[in-house]
Amino acid sequence: MMGTLEKLYDLTMVETISGGDMGFITKMVQLFNDTMPKNLTDLQEALKAENWEMVGKHAHKMKSTIDSMGITALKDDIRAIEHGGKNKSNVESIPALVDNVANVLGQCISQLKKDFNL
Repeated sequence: MMGTLEKLYDLTMVETISGGDMGFITKMVQLFNDTMPKNLTDLQEALKAENWEMVGKHAHKMKSTIDSMGITALKDDIRAIEHGGKNKSNVESIPALVDNVANVLGQCISQLKKDFNL
């Protein structure tokens, strides 16, 4: 049992794709943990530069991974960032959304490392 912390991820989709192969699941978790910090840094740098087109592109790139890892807490935020960036709309709300994405992804990566002994 993980204690009182609610799991921020749900690997149902990964488990379905893998047919229950724990080696594959662990590889997918490791790949997520290895690539998401760089993707997040790219998003944050685009935001800092106010390059809204790249903000939208980086959010789009992260969206499918967030969905496949079952991180429902970020489903709406990543889409709002993508839409706002691509359309240069509601850009004033994007920094807080990116901060939340960074916070939740950090917690999620920590949980996955602990749960998978990575």
